[in-house]
Amino acid sequence: MEQRSVTAERGSLVSLWGLLGLCIVKGSVGWLTGSKALMADACQSAADCAGTFTSYLGIRKARVNPNAASTVRHQPETIAAIVLSAMLLVAGIEIGISSARSVANGVDEAPGIGAVVIIVAGIGVREGLIRYRRSRDSRSGIRGDRGGDNRSDIFASLTALVGTSGAFVGELYDMPYLYVLDPAAGIVISVFVVRMGYRMTASVLRTSDRYALDEADAQSLLEAVQRIDGVVAVDEVKAREHGHYVILDVVIRVNPRISVFEGQDIAHRVRRQLTKRFLHVMDANVKVQPYDPGYPYKSNHHEEEITSLLQ
Repeated sequence: MEQRSVTAERGSLVSLWGLLGLCIVKGSVGWLTGSKALMADACQSAADCAGTFTSYLGIRKARVNPNAASTVRHQPETIAAIVLSAMLLVAGIEIGISSARSVANGVDEAPGIGAVVIIVAGIGVREGLIRYRRSRDSRSGIRGDRGGDNRSDIFASLTALVGTSGAFVGELYDMPYLYVLDPAAGIVISVFVVRMGYRMTASVLRTSDRYALDEADAQSLLEAVQRIDGVVAVDEVKAREHGHYVILDVVIRVNPRISVFEGQDIAHRVRRQLTKRFLHVMDANVKVQPYDPGYPYKSNHHEEEITSLLQ
């Protein structure tokens, strides 16, 4: 369990530094060459970097203190997401306005071959980071495509490549009207950036400490607990999301005639079974209660089986 968490955290950290490097290089070259498309592409890399950063904070928090109670307002990753999403919205709107002004006022020169080279190199690096992150996530048991590992950054870079390449071709063949392709690409990419900022903001506002288990997953978890020797009934199985992982809160009922030590041993077996069988389950807090035959529990045990367990 600890190894899975460390593997996921390391993958997020490598991806984070790679995206930060891309953002800095693209922004610097875009500023020096005057490429609006490359500046917008740098903002898109910053957006993916922000998503990866909040994901990293969630993974690290879950590993260091998986049982800590959390609320939406006080999670460090939530606060960081709010600040970064606001910055992305402002940056996306600003680069979009600046690019639109360049289109309206006309462009005097093309950004040059340097911007094209950086964009091509950036696409290769980004694809490498995506493949590396997914391989780490697969090894650590993470399911789905979270933490900014979609290819929106590459789509934005391809748009920037078309704009800067078209402007460069215009410079080579003395076609100044093609210079406008660079800021035009900047307008398109700014839409990507604003969209990313909006999605991050909406995601934060919808965040809840409780993680909604789908019906199939909940049933699989319930059946896994019920099959463990010594579990008479299962009161509830709830989940809390921490980073890429899920922490379960389980309440089980056991034979009231057994000792406290035996009850805790059953709880430990439940915890081991859940974390071993379900890779996305990082930990399980198991609460043990004595079984009361007069209370109608939801369980797959038949009445005669429960009676035999209590004897």
